[in-house]
Amino acid sequence: MLVESVVLVHGLWLDGTEFKWLDQHLRRQGYRVLTFQYPTVRRDLDENAEGLWEFLELRFGPGMKRVTAGSVHLVCHSLGGLVALRMLERHPEAPIGRMVALGSPFQGSLSAQRVARWPGGSWLVGRSLAGGLDGQREWRAPEGRQIGVLAGTLPLGLSHLVWGLASPNDGVVAVAETRLPGAVHATLSVMHVGLVFSRRAAQWVQHFLTTGESEW
Repeated sequence: MLVESVVLVHGLWLDGTEFKWLDQHLRRQGYRVLTFQYPTVRRDLDENAEGLWEFLELRFGPGMKRVTAGSVHLVCHSLGGLVALRMLERHPEAPIGRMVALGSPFQGSLSAQRVARWPGGSWLVGRSLAGGLDGQREWRAPEGRQIGVLAGTLPLGLSHLVWGLASPNDGVVAVAETRLPGAVHATLSVMHVGLVFSRRAAQWVQHFLTTGESEW
């Protein structure tokens, strides 16, 4: 019996430990779950994308040759979605199945851009801004890839400190900032970090990994 795998990719300032509940949920559904940890501010987007590819090759063999095509999926939170999508752009041969992005700002993050202007903010955001959170890159889902984007609409977080963040938003990322041409899109009334703790979000992730559809 084929056991499908899910690789979790965390967001800015996080280390993957916040995925504990989602990890357990996916394991209960029969998935093998791995977490990719990476330095979110010390390396740029391309470096972290290559780090993800190296992680996949280490676990699944060079070129991921030890896996059945489509049996490894990616579930990403926030910046992690940009890292994963950049990896798929750089390695179109990757036999990845479906990808889920939870609150990933593919259109750039106004919150990150504003934080970068605060005293000491450039150090906080680091190299994640250029080519990623700055919104200067034009993203779209690679042809043939099934990508689902789930955005939050509960505005609790930096939205109270960042003037001009469009509504609806999840307190950190605006729904409009999560738009990715070629991907399916859905929203849920949760805050940004809540996307990895919400039972409904976990059910949506499981549904999309199983069907490739956003409605359930």
